[in-house]
Amino acid sequence: MFRRRRTPLPPPADDDPLLAQALTDLAWYARSRDRARRWHWTTELSALITGAATVVAAGTRAPAIVTATVAGATVFIGGSRQVFGHSERHVVAAEAWSRLRLAIQRYRLIPEAERDSDSRQRLLEEMESTANAELQDWATYRRAIRTAPRPGGQ
Repeated sequence: MFRRRRTPLPPPADDDPLLAQALTDLAWYARSRDRARRWHWTTELSALITGAATVVAAGTRAPAIVTATVAGATVFIGGSRQVFGHSERHVVAAEAWSRLRLAIQRYRLIPEAERDSDSRQRLLEEMESTANAELQDWATYRRAIRTAPRPGGQ
């Protein structure tokens, strides 16, 4: 896995609470994105390792308890991938982070003395739009999981 070095944005001016809130939101999306990415990679690699270990245990005629335990871990990890959806969470948080980061950059390109109510309104609308889109994406994903047909017709 590649590690990216984070480049922190400069702190906002003390007299700009909107920018301070936008930067707080941006940091939250970055933490959420990074945490989901780490969990996604952990579960994917665990599934690969336990899946391969199951085949090796069965092929080497390991005791049944070993093969069954490793196979059970594989099934558990597969289920947790579906239940928690770290991959989807990573994508949703990354999209929100990217949208908000660009809005903050556009806002910061305006000299502080020239930031009027229109520029503040645009940033506020982008913050709200980003939060709404992120929530809608998450809710859509959760509804899709809840309404998906169950194996065995349950």
